[in-house]
Amino acid sequence: MLIAQLADVHLGHRQYGLEDRLEDYNRAFLRAVDEILRLREGEGLDTVIISGDFFDTQRPAPSIYVTAIRGLTRLREAGIRIFCIRGNHDASVINPMENPLTVLHSMGLIDYLDNDYRDLGGVRLIGVGTVYTDMQNKLVNSINSLRGNGINIAMIHQYIEGAPYVYPMPNVDVFMINEKPLSQLNLDYIAVGHIHEHGLRHPRLNAVYPGSLEIWDAREFEVYEYVNGKLRKVKDTDLKGFLVLDVGSNGVRVRQVRLGPSRRLVRVRVRYEEAKPSVVRGDVSYIASNMDSKGSLIILEIEGAVSSGYSTRDFSVNELRRLFSRAWVDIRLNLERRGAEEAPRQVFGGINEIIRQALRSRVNNDEWVNALMDVIERVRVDDEDGAIATLEKLVNVPLRGGRAITDWLGGGR
Repeated sequence: MLIAQLADVHLGHRQYGLEDRLEDYNRAFLRAVDEILRLREGEGLDTVIISGDFFDTQRPAPSIYVTAIRGLTRLREAGIRIFCIRGNHDASVINPMENPLTVLHSMGLIDYLDNDYRDLGGVRLIGVGTVYTDMQNKLVNSINSLRGNGINIAMIHQYIEGAPYVYPMPNVDVFMINEKPLSQLNLDYIAVGHIHEHGLRHPRLNAVYPGSLEIWDAREFEVYEYVNGKLRKVKDTDLKGFLVLDVGSNGVRVRQVRLGPSRRLVRVRVRYEEAKPSVVRGDVSYIASNMDSKGSLIILEIEGAVSSGYSTRDFSVNELRRLFSRAWVDIRLNLERRGAEEAPRQVFGGINEIIRQALRSRVNNDEWVNALMDVIERVRVDDEDGAIATLEKLVNVPLRGGRAITDWLGGGR
């Protein structure tokens, strides 16, 4: 039996707020459908599983539903069965009953599994939706109760402890599951989602991440450095695609199916010991002459120190951006004036890192900082009960009533 495993399709994701990038995610899914149909014709593939985050939001726009229906209909008309679980983007972890996957299920386009299973000949396919880290025992117990006598494949959308990802995601620790309890289930394969790196294998479990179908993180871009008047390639664009599972008497073997990016995505890094406006403009002009192609997306990172006699105000991002006419370009100017004592440079780690550093500046206690970050993430995904539970554990006082709140504030009777 051949099964295509997809995950993290994220239909509706508008990267950098660009309509073109939203369409890139749509096209990536439809390209995957084309490839699956070729595998159906050439090798007899008859099943697709989607390990969570098919949609980017719990409330996709009508146009996103149209793309989903278009692709799924082509697969179903070819006789391909489609099974799907919810990821943390598809639905609320605490209240998952209403989510866009149930709409597709009611239309007969997918078979939506949540704490349920389907038997495909001698293969049992078990589906369990995303849980928070502190709820992982519920996930493990559910899988254990659903196991069959043949080959068992579990679909989950979690970070499995020990998987050696390259690019950290801000909520890895929020949706983590420990390796040991999973290994004790003796599953033949874990069809896992949540980490976006294509083909990431767990070192000890038979668990592989297909990754997102389209580039998700700027660190996955093609990267160049501009040194001594020349552009030097540092890395290629990261690979994207899905997996094919070959399920037989010998268990489950996995191979990768790679899909090319929808457009050229490039990061260019330039570093100056003494930056002068005329030199920077000349260097950016050279970079534009080599990189400014229609449809490309370029992130230009200019870093270093400003030459004596100049101010950071002498460098105009808008003027530099106008040197590009065909590509979409994001110029990130990070130049500093030299001082008597130069402060250590800070590396930007995303909005979560900004919040974490702000909390640490006020709260000198890592346990409190981590708990407050967990509360923020739970509030973001509408998990009010989970947020309150975390706070209750932190302060060791029940917070679900006026009397308890009064007691906590020292005003109890």
